[in-house]
Amino acid sequence: MSLVNNHAVVTGGATGIGLAITRALVDAGAIVTIMGRDKKRLDNIANESNKIKAIQVDITDVDSVNKAFVKASLTAPITILINNAGKAFSAPFHKTSFDEWEKIIAVNLTGIYLTISAVLTEVNQAKHGRIINIASISGLEGAAYTSAYSASKHGVIGLMKSLACELSKVNTTINSICPAFVNTDIVEKAIINIMNITGRSRETALQSILDTTGQSKLIEPEEVALKVIKLCAPEADTINGTSIVMDGK
Repeated sequence: MSLVNNHAVVTGGATGIGLAITRALVDAGAIVTIMGRDKKRLDNIANESNKIKAIQVDITDVDSVNKAFVKASLTAPITILINNAGKAFSAPFHKTSFDEWEKIIAVNLTGIYLTISAVLTEVNQAKHGRIINIASISGLEGAAYTSAYSASKHGVIGLMKSLACELSKVNTTINSICPAFVNTDIVEKAIINIMNITGRSRETALQSILDTTGQSKLIEPEEVALKVIKLCAPEADTINGTSIVMDGK
C-alpha cells in the first residue's frame, strides 16, 4: 500500500504505538514528522531514515503546537495527522486529584483539539486528508479506577463523531482506533508494579491486567499501525467517524 506524496505528523511518534506507526508510514512511502516532548528520543528515531523529521512540542500548549505545525509544513504540505500522544493514569475516583484530572484532560483531549485546530485547513486541501486518533477501548466503555482516563478518551470519541459530520463534504476523514491493552512500556510498568505490590509472578500479573478487558493476549503496536495504514489508504475515503475496536480477543 503506497502513501508516497503524503506527509504525516505523528504525535508521540518516537515510542510505543507511535513509533510502530511512524515506521509503518515510512515503509509505505510517506514523509513523517514525529512530535513529542523528548528531543533526544525524537532525534534518535529521526536518524533511522531521511523520511523522518523531528520536532519538539508540548501538545497542551497552544503556542508550542502552532509553531510546531508551521515548522512541519515547511517540509511538505501535511496530509495526515495521527494523534497518538497520550497520558495514562489509574486511581479510584476519590483519590483522583484535580491536578491529575487536569493533566489527563490536557494531554488526552485538549491536545487533540489543539493539533487538529493547527492542521485542519491544510489537511482539508489534500486529495485524501486523514485524521486518525489513537483512542482506547476506555473511550467506549468505563472501568473501575480509570475515571479521568476514560472521560478523556470518551471526549476524543465525541470530538471525532462531531467533526466527522462537519467533514462529510470535504476530502478529509477522521476516525479513531480503540485498542485494549497494547504491549508497550506503559503496560510493562503496570505489570512490574503489580508484581512488586502483590508478589505475583509476571505471568499472573499480566493475566490480572488482561482479565479486566477479557483479552486473551496483549495487542502488538504493529497491529495498531497496520490499522492506521489501512485508514490512510485512498480506498478508505468512505470510512469516516468510525471507532475501530481492537479488543485482543
